[in-house]
Amino acid sequence: MLIAEGVAGPEKGGGSTATTPTPTASGGQTDSAIEHSDYRAKLAQIRQIYHTELEKYEQ
Repeated sequence: MLIAEGVAGPEKGGGSTATTPTPTASGGQTDSAIEHSDYRAKLAQIRQIYHTELEKYEQ
């Protein structure tokens, strides 16, 4: 799962590059866009923790 989400693997950099959701055609955000934003924020947090812990073990 970590590789599939880009947390671990060939591209280890960019831990905090969460994307912002784009508004829908009506100009507002749908529930799915908000959930997507929450998911991306949580994923960025997991990436940061993962890389911090990885650095500890590599030292």
